[in-house]
Amino acid sequence: MDFLDEYKPVMEKYAGLKVFVNAYRKVYEYHIDYGNCSYMRFWYDHGVYCFDIEERGEVRRGGMFNSPSIDLTQKVMLNYTVSILRHALGFESLGLPMEEDELPNGWRLQEAPVWRYVALDGPNGEHLDFETSDERLCVPLAWLYDVSPSELLHAYMLPDGGPLLRRWLGRPYVR
Repeated sequence: MDFLDEYKPVMEKYAGLKVFVNAYRKVYEYHIDYGNCSYMRFWYDHGVYCFDIEERGEVRRGGMFNSPSIDLTQKVMLNYTVSILRHALGFESLGLPMEEDELPNGWRLQEAPVWRYVALDGPNGEHLDFETSDERLCVPLAWLYDVSPSELLHAYMLPDGGPLLRRWLGRPYVR
């Protein structure tokens, strides 16, 4: 959870968000307070890391995105909250590709009946396991599969996104 220890002070200092840990019955949840009693939550449950937005103090079982990979789930959380950070820093928007037809060459989404998307497969045998019903949360992972959450955070904190993200500068954020 080292990345969350890095994420917390950045989001609190620059974006004005409050990030706190709730340890209840040996379940650790990270809450991100983005004002007006609105929260996002990152937690570990039944072998998967989950991310979701609270609605009336509750989250869906499994969240809006979950994965056995902490890195994938942290990248989804970061991509979801980065617009707040970049706006607070006065930077231009930097929205990653979000639609299935914008996947890099050779990548494809695996679909399933219950959760619409359950994995991404890459051209060189890459396989990213997750569950989500929203392609906007998983398509960016194909572009960032070999980038750590920490590297991604640092790139987002550069005005132009640095070499990692520069090509998407000026694209709108999609939520």
